[in-house]
Amino acid sequence: MTDLSYFFNGMLETGFFLTLLIGVIGGGLFGCFLATRSASARRRAFAATGILIALVATGVGLYAIKSRRDHTVWPHHPIPWVQDLPAPDKSTWPKPPLAFSNETVSVEVATPDGMRRTNITYFINSIGMRFVRVEAGSFDMGLTDAQAQLLNTPHHPLHRVTITKPFYLAAFETTNHDYEQYDPDHKKHRPFYQQKGRGARNADQHPVEPVTWQDALEFCRWLSTKDGHTYRLPTEAEWEYACKAGTTTRLYWGDAYWDGTKANVGGMKFDHETWIDDGYEYTAPVGTYPPNPWGLYEMIGNSWEWCQDWFSYLTSGAVTNPVGPATGHFRVYKGGNWSTRWYSIKSCERDGDDAGDIPDIRGFRVLCEDESSTGTQP
Repeated sequence: MTDLSYFFNGMLETGFFLTLLIGVIGGGLFGCFLATRSASARRRAFAATGILIALVATGVGLYAIKSRRDHTVWPHHPIPWVQDLPAPDKSTWPKPPLAFSNETVSVEVATPDGMRRTNITYFINSIGMRFVRVEAGSFDMGLTDAQAQLLNTPHHPLHRVTITKPFYLAAFETTNHDYEQYDPDHKKHRPFYQQKGRGARNADQHPVEPVTWQDALEFCRWLSTKDGHTYRLPTEAEWEYACKAGTTTRLYWGDAYWDGTKANVGGMKFDHETWIDDGYEYTAPVGTYPPNPWGLYEMIGNSWEWCQDWFSYLTSGAVTNPVGPATGHFRVYKGGNWSTRWYSIKSCERDGDDAGDIPDIRGFRVLCEDESSTGTQP
């Protein structure tokens, strides 16, 4: 959204709440007037009540306009009901696919036992995005009973998940720089806190926001057509498997949810109960915080990340390669963002929303399929 859009939406919200407040106060005054014996006072009370009703109706109308603007603030996003994109036409893809380069670097990763230095091999595609190879394996998805009771979160039941195919997951959230190679016009629609002159440092390297679920899919399709590899959003299970990176604690760095040096969360500055001053009031450039044990950065906090699945409540049975329900009303997003309350964060953080919704708090991370069986391994 532009600053003007934020201002207008803010005015609409303010108008709505002010008219409701006036209505409540007016209702009390109306009762006082009716309690009097003066006929003229009662007439004035009825007239005032008519005005108040009109104000409340105006407030409701303003809020309805605001809600509509939230879904149409970009002229090229009327936000239809979003389903999966049609199957790609791979005949137009480069053959052979463009090869990845790779680089092995020594990285200090966050683990439940503290910071540890290790070597991570990053695979780099044609536009400079870095990927980590994630091997197949099994893990416990969700929360243990003790963790769920502590967090009062019953909707993350622990269950065994098996991922049978390796994949490559982007080491960083998709940045403005990455996304705007596909859609240069997006630069005009960055959130206000990533706009030039608003204090954003290195805004090109901040996670791209705002994007719909379909925007994320279309970027992956563009990248697939460009490189010849199959790029897509991760499933929720793939995402959480990579986030936990072999750990079983609440967070991939342990249980110290209050440690503001590990993730960009708790940015609600007006809420002193949740505020953590980590140097970034909103999003931070990707790579600012230490990676998880597998070399993946900002898997918790900074920006919510769209996943492939339709949202549903999880069950406790063991599953293999889950992809979520066949249809639904909301798409899953994972990981929390800069405003997530620090005392609620966890590696299995999840939520869901309309696939066409476009708030400023959601971005995405790209997965590249391993296609070694077809001879197209990156």
